[in-house]
Amino acid sequence: MLRNPRRWAAALPLLAVLTAAPACVQQPVVTVHHAELRGISTYGLGVAIILQIHNENAYDVQIRSVHCNVTFGRGYTLGPIDFAPNQWLPANQSTLVAVPVSVPFQLIPALISETAGAFAIPYHVKGAADVTATRTFGIQRDNYPIDEGGSIPRQTVIDSARSAIPLPFSF
Repeated sequence: MLRNPRRWAAALPLLAVLTAAPACVQQPVVTVHHAELRGISTYGLGVAIILQIHNENAYDVQIRSVHCNVTFGRGYTLGPIDFAPNQWLPANQSTLVAVPVSVPFQLIPALISETAGAFAIPYHVKGAADVTATRTFGIQRDNYPIDEGGSIPRQTVIDSARSAIPLPFSF
């Protein structure tokens, strides 16, 4: 038997919000803002793809970690990509998030030739994110699905490659 039913009755709305909040998280709107060359290694170009993420929720959402595979063009896969931005996305605002990616040297000419005559290089991201909804309650949800596509301006890839590798010709 409950010792103080009024306390339990007062806590029910809070419990309902806590259990419903992760299910009500609206998926943020993600667009590629730009890409930046961050360095060169023996593996390829170190690129930061800067995403602009608009949190349409009425509360802050934190992206703790992301685990995904990225496919460029017609099947050129980078992955797996695992990073932990641990970044809060304020409610009803846009935030820039840098995603570190290594683009292998052998992939660059293939992407450039495949997309000759096109303005953009298509990509598809599939994976999962671990998120926390609201700073106050810290409601966590792991493996929040990500399945998004988009495109990166072809010229951005060419300019990044050209600054790292002297290309003798123009595309």
